[in-house]
Amino acid sequence: MQFPRLSTRRTLLGTLLCSLSLAACGPAPEAGTADGAPTGTEKQPVVYGTDNRTDVYAHANATLRARAQQATVALMNPSDFNATNPNNVTFNAATLQSAYGLCSTERFLTDLTPAFCSGTLIDDDLVLTAGHCVTSASACTSTRLVFNFYRTAANAMQTVTTADIFSCTSIVARQQATVNGRNLDYAILKLDRVATPRFTPAPIRAGNSALAVGSNVTVIGSGSGIPFKIDSGGSVRDARAATLDYFVASTDTFGGNSGSGVYENTGYTVAGILVRGETDYVANGSCSIVNVCTETGCRGEDITYVRPAIDAYCGVATSTRLCAGYPPPPTPVTFTFTATNTNSAQQNTTNRNVTLAAGQTLNFGTCTVPGASGTGDTYLRLYNGTTQVVSNDDSCGVLSFASFKATTAGTYQIRAGCYSSGSCSGTVAYTIQ
Repeated sequence: MQFPRLSTRRTLLGTLLCSLSLAACGPAPEAGTADGAPTGTEKQPVVYGTDNRTDVYAHANATLRARAQQATVALMNPSDFNATNPNNVTFNAATLQSAYGLCSTERFLTDLTPAFCSGTLIDDDLVLTAGHCVTSASACTSTRLVFNFYRTAANAMQTVTTADIFSCTSIVARQQATVNGRNLDYAILKLDRVATPRFTPAPIRAGNSALAVGSNVTVIGSGSGIPFKIDSGGSVRDARAATLDYFVASTDTFGGNSGSGVYENTGYTVAGILVRGETDYVANGSCSIVNVCTETGCRGEDITYVRPAIDAYCGVATSTRLCAGYPPPPTPVTFTFTATNTNSAQQNTTNRNVTLAAGQTLNFGTCTVPGASGTGDTYLRLYNGTTQVVSNDDSCGVLSFASFKATTAGTYQIRAGCYSSGSCSGTVAYTIQ
């Protein structure tokens, strides 16, 4: 998917466009890479071989049904649903057929399309999704996380109440960039209240090893914005064992599946987050059909490994469920700055020296790290002497976050400034692990 499975819908909402090619209300279909887009946000998927998408009620595996019913959320805007009756929430969206101009031969045509992304409950009040799904504090504030968005029968939906709808209060950990050679795209969102015991978090895959090529995986989420579907027919094509940033698999996933939990098919633990893939729909005369590739054809779907997201979270917060074996997060150190005309943090910057030993990781930002904040479009760089080792602009909307693992001991320098020649200010918070 070369456009984020969500973001075209969110960013173009004000112009009444919900996809790049359709003036319809649903997540954008996949296409080619956008000019200048971060490498973590691209395309949206396709069907490989047989279309294995299954409604929750119809899937044979009880554990996967439970993952869909208890741990899966649809990300929506408040305007996507009507909660006038708190005991029976309804959804404001076009059908799949009208949203994408689909031919009458396609599946799930009458399903509504209110979701712009998907996510997975991983702790009492934490949801895992893709970094490009929620990019800033303001996007978090306007996001609603909806449980129970699935069919109980061919013509029936599970009742959704206001008790099943949560707000996003903060982005606890997020990345949408290539960091130290790893292409990462993840976010962990904090809910406005605990979701347990009403819902049950999905377990996280242990360790940090690559999945075996050929191993089977399952995706659960709202492809094209429709009620949750389970696809347990995918397999790993490329494990990227050298980088462990993402793996490539043949999952049948669509726009709206961004952020979906991807499970390994032995213990059904969350192994990754669906982030990129092939083009969804292709023209077939006056209407469109699902893009079908052979099981080994096309580019495959990119799935961020789950461990980098958990590492990032446990570096700044604690959780009995997620962070067993991790050291307690260090207390952040902060410094404030006010800047203007910094040429993207290359002049007139506020600097802070930090000493790192080989193997230590420095996390620093005007977002993500506790105590960090910013006003305006901040820009951060880290230098080792005269050599820049990492930089970031817009990790969290217009705010910045970066992580760097030192290979050699030395004194490094954080330089805080603003994008281009603009003005900004904030508090840079950093930790050393």
